[in-house]
Amino acid sequence: MTSNTGQAQRVVDTVDLISKKWHPVIIHRLLEEGGPLRFNEIKDRVDGISAKVLTDSLADLTENELLCRTVVSESPLRVEYELTNTGRELQDALEALAAWGDRHLDPDPDPTVLIVDDDPRLVNMHASWLDPDHTVKRAYDGEEAFRQLDESVDAVVLDRRMPGVSGEDVLARIREWNLDCGVVMLSAVEPDFDIVDMGFDDYIVKPGYRHEVREAVTDVLAREMHDEPLREYLALSAKESLLRAEKSDVDLAASDEYTALSERIASLESKLDDPSEAADDARLRAIVNDGS
Repeated sequence: MTSNTGQAQRVVDTVDLISKKWHPVIIHRLLEEGGPLRFNEIKDRVDGISAKVLTDSLADLTENELLCRTVVSESPLRVEYELTNTGRELQDALEALAAWGDRHLDPDPDPTVLIVDDDPRLVNMHASWLDPDHTVKRAYDGEEAFRQLDESVDAVVLDRRMPGVSGEDVLARIREWNLDCGVVMLSAVEPDFDIVDMGFDDYIVKPGYRHEVREAVTDVLAREMHDEPLREYLALSAKESLLRAEKSDVDLAASDEYTALSERIASLESKLDDPSEAADDARLRAIVNDGS
């Protein structure tokens, strides 16, 4: 192995260690404190982290000798965490990375939302609701939607029933093209069990109120920061809630589609660290990003 290759591998190993989602935040908070912190004190300073994830992160950092764990008292058990000298040496590296980001990373642009509806009045109304915080694109039929769709689109507000190319056709094309955008289906059609197999992220019955449209858009945009299993869980949970609101218990119990939906949600829930907390976090981020 050449020295250059060895140095490159050291860079990879270091970045792999400190780039895990919560590791740099925990290190940063301890650097700010300058001294030891108890578990709950760290949790209070790292907004959004679950107790299990914090436990795992602290164990990983301790195992890699960036933190030291000290038992202060046995009864009641009191444990403190503090950066080792090795951990403190990361301060210059983290500050250099932050300074580079300030110089070279542009602030996040407004997310782009494509509104697709054959009724120009509704397109313009929804655009006026979203314009202040989003870059809005308009399409008045399915063919125009195909021309407007590309990687720059972050979310689509989509009329389900349009003449010619329907909203369902547009939705199918979005998923076929693997475009990473959330879809809010907007329709005068009351939701039925056929929605279970449709790849939208939220559903609003027309015409939709201002707060409904804005909340739905900001919610699906917030989900984009999560991994695919959690995004699927949130989308399916939205369908489950919608069907519960629209259907009777008898209808739900008799539906094979609803049973399959519930089973898939349960399966995802068993694999996710803390889906309820993640869902709350997504909603919080949506509210903050929406600014309303």
